[in-house]
Amino acid sequence: MFGLDDLMSKVDLGDILEKVGLSDNDKQEVTKQAVEAVKYRTTKEKARGNDSTMSNLFSSNDNTTEANNVSKKLEGDLAFNLKNKTGLSEGIIDQIKSVVMSKVMSGFSNSAAEKGDKEGNGLMDMFTDSDMLSKFTSGDTMDAIKGKLGGLFK
Repeated sequence: MFGLDDLMSKVDLGDILEKVGLSDNDKQEVTKQAVEAVKYRTTKEKARGNDSTMSNLFSSNDNTTEANNVSKKLEGDLAFNLKNKTGLSEGIIDQIKSVVMSKVMSGFSNSAAEKGDKEGNGLMDMFTDSDMLSKFTSGDTMDAIKGKLGGLFK
């Protein structure tokens, strides 16, 4: 339906990041870390069984209280990534984390809605690699693992 490049084309963080004086490399890194935060949080929440919360967060509907809580966690995930994977100061991170995540999530939701996914399910599947999950549950991955380990699980 859509890919990450389609989504990222709808997100322009330049104006926000220019206001705090980030270089082009820093801007690219912030964008990369925002996407990584979304992937991490989506996978974690899906594993917890919070599919409906994540779908709500990715949808064009108003957020539930639970989705707002996850949104705050996303800001923390982004801050963690930026602190540990960039040279940005904590002051800059604090200034940009909420605005960046808000703009990223809004851009993702708007892009998905334009493609007909107003409920956010396609985004959740994209960020949690549902193909891998289906291979695992179908047994293909387990068969490959068994084969590699010389029948240890037979």
